[in-house]
Amino acid sequence: MLSKYFTFTQAATLWLIVFASLSIVLPTAFMSVATGLFVIFWALSANYKEKINRISNNPAALISIALFVLYAIGTLYSSASWNMRLLFLMKYDKLLFIPLIISVMHSERYRSYALNAFLFGMIVILIISYLMWLGVAPHHDDMSQGYYVFKGRIAHNIFMSFAMFLMLHRALISVGQIRWIWIILSILAGLNILFLVDGRTGQVTMIALLAWFTYEKWGFKSLAYWFGLTLLGLLLHQTIPNFPHSRLTDIKQEIANHQSNGNQTSAGQRVEMYTNTLKLIKQHPLFGGGTGSQENEYRILAEHEKNSLARVPNPHNQFLLTTQELGLFGLIVLLVFWVTHWRSAYRLENSQHVRAMKGLIITIFVGSLFNSLLLDASEGKFYCVLAGILLSAYQPIKKINHDQ
Repeated sequence: MLSKYFTFTQAATLWLIVFASLSIVLPTAFMSVATGLFVIFWALSANYKEKINRISNNPAALISIALFVLYAIGTLYSSASWNMRLLFLMKYDKLLFIPLIISVMHSERYRSYALNAFLFGMIVILIISYLMWLGVAPHHDDMSQGYYVFKGRIAHNIFMSFAMFLMLHRALISVGQIRWIWIILSILAGLNILFLVDGRTGQVTMIALLAWFTYEKWGFKSLAYWFGLTLLGLLLHQTIPNFPHSRLTDIKQEIANHQSNGNQTSAGQRVEMYTNTLKLIKQHPLFGGGTGSQENEYRILAEHEKNSLARVPNPHNQFLLTTQELGLFGLIVLLVFWVTHWRSAYRLENSQHVRAMKGLIITIFVGSLFNSLLLDASEGKFYCVLAGILLSAYQPIKKINHDQ
């Protein structure tokens, strides 16, 4: 009887990971339910000794725990209220999904189910987005953010850029009509990112992923291809009237037109937040102002310098936010976090999982230059859930027994 109970809870835990992977693309409530149930069934499925063993033998799991612990320590000296400290700490608890998933995901079959669930969800999102554009599906957009589905334009394009990367790799390993289906889907995903949804962060991550994909395929020769493509794009943009463009081309003008106490632009506000956050970092460079302290300290600085932006909970840059909260020490740990995940990717047996993990890291790393992605609910869970799934296949280096 007890054996059947544990068999059920362990199977349910794995299926909940698959559901969590699918729910990345769904409304936030689905992800909350999926991860909440996953934690409950993880606890009910026992087998704690094996779970702890899998975590302790996985560097990616250990560094994820270390980063969360550092944020927990940061609450002890933060200048924010305790409510704000705990609120921000709970935003980072998603880091613990990585070791939790690693501790139970030991089936290659379920890893494939989970990745396919995410990719299937993104294909459905892609179709709905185009149906909105064609006027078939209902669409309401007061802020002119484009034809995004469920998530905002930032998350939509970030997820779509990674999905496009996976589609391109599926095309490489497929043959015949299946290959052409993946190629067409990847092209549609790219066009969706560039022209149908106005999330600039995802547009940049798409370019970074395409650059990495071509490097994986053609090596340094791809640099020549990118140089030629860039020149062609600039030529077409300058010579063809009404040439289609994305919001990326507006960044320079937005920064020039921005006035702190007058005309506000999105790109200009970002630059202002970056500049002011650097000033906060200078006040406590080594260990930072503590977890959740950004808003409180930024408000004091804005009042002193009479800036219009007074409420800035995060500077829309994960590197700056982590440095402001945890100092240079925290920034180093954050970088070690991603370096460890990158190095761990080489220890995955499935070559497709190796490529997917590297693409996932590039997505979150580049995106974190323009948004605080580990802090953000959807984007942070996107990384932590998928990283946990992929890195659960990590194969530790076997120790040599010299006594034999």
